[in-house]
Amino acid sequence: MIKFNFYKIIRGLKIIKTKGFVLPFTLLICSILLAVSTAISLILVKELYFSKLSRDSQFSYYAADNGLMCAIAIDDAYIDPATGLGIFESSNSMDAAAVLGKVNEERVLKSLTPVTLYNGNSIKCATSEIFNPATNGFITQAYSRTNSTGGLESGRTSIFTLHINLGDSTERCAKVTVNKTSNYRQIISQGYASCPGTRGSAPVERAVISETEIK
Repeated sequence: MIKFNFYKIIRGLKIIKTKGFVLPFTLLICSILLAVSTAISLILVKELYFSKLSRDSQFSYYAADNGLMCAIAIDDAYIDPATGLGIFESSNSMDAAAVLGKVNEERVLKSLTPVTLYNGNSIKCATSEIFNPATNGFITQAYSRTNSTGGLESGRTSIFTLHINLGDSTERCAKVTVNKTSNYRQIISQGYASCPGTRGSAPVERAVISETEIK
């Protein structure tokens, strides 16, 4: 006669039921943990990106400020004694070489060494020869503006790139544009955390502007 032990049968069913529940529950927990860790990773990646963007933005501003200060310092240091205007061109009749020639005449009278635009005892800023077209892309072109009285003023634009060597084989750059007439000077300096064209870089740009009415 076959005897059934219902207690053992019921207990076995409970064990089977319990074992079947563990696997889905484990998968659910793993899925939740994976989703949470993925979300945290995405947040960290974004935080790192914005941190780098903020740092590069600050470096770009520093480069732009250096370019602006450099242009102001040079234009205020080398002045045509006849017109009182700085070395950056303000008309077709007076270029940088002509201004520097007059400046050197006074330097010789004061027993000072003559200065050159580039090569040798050249005009430099942050180790860059400002007026050297080969290394800094220095160019000049026509410029005009409408003044406060509605009149049209003609002048010249000087453009160069300032290379700022950081001493660790890397550079920051600033593209400097000097718009100038006999009565007005505007300097636009666009700074970059890394020089445009650097391999693997997408430089952040910041710009500063200085405007001066020349009396």
